[in-house]
Amino acid sequence: MKNGILHSPTVISINRRKFAAGLALLGLTGGMKEKAAAMSAITNQNSDMSLSVATREDDKTLHLTYQVTNTSGRTLYLFDVLHGEFDGSVFPLVDACYATIEQDQLVLSRQIVQVPGNMLVDVENIPFVTAIQSGSSIEKTVKQPLPVYPWTPYTDHDTIPEPKGVLQLNTWFRLGYFLAAPGTAELLEAVQTDQGTRPAFNPFPYASQKLIMAGPLGTVETYDMG
Repeated sequence: MKNGILHSPTVISINRRKFAAGLALLGLTGGMKEKAAAMSAITNQNSDMSLSVATREDDKTLHLTYQVTNTSGRTLYLFDVLHGEFDGSVFPLVDACYATIEQDQLVLSRQIVQVPGNMLVDVENIPFVTAIQSGSSIEKTVKQPLPVYPWTPYTDHDTIPEPKGVLQLNTWFRLGYFLAAPGTAELLEAVQTDQGTRPAFNPFPYASQKLIMAGPLGTVETYDMG
């Protein structure tokens, strides 16, 4: 699959501080009550890792739990802690994921997103990282409000159109990561956030990121943005 970033014929300059202001519109900042529901699970693996994904829904939220096991012989870094900025502060979006429509499929992701070629940005948004030692595993959960609003860190929240309706789309989950090499640990940066210090590699070339995807995970209600 391609990254599925939509392009428009105009060049847009995005102020990174607008990023946080649009999260309320997308429903990514509030808490949700959980209800018991059926679950589905699927696993994918490559020479670096095993990725298992399970989902369940309540009446307003998709809960997506993923487990990553590092099967390589090196430390593995996931680009899986999204973040925003506001008034000079950086805050992790611990429950969030990006959402794009690609080839008529919904892709939920935690990864570096390539800056669209028709946009100018102050700075690229590189997610914080989670380190997994060789042979170890981690488990995390995404909480995605329903229906899903497609968005990336480069979405201009001031110009989001009204949805035309709701689609039922097959859903996939994608993670961005890389494997450590000699000297990698020395490049790790400790970033102060409103939730404590977070590890980061910034800058990091989009082309050097590796990707793994699991799915399909069933259909999910997604806003039709036209």
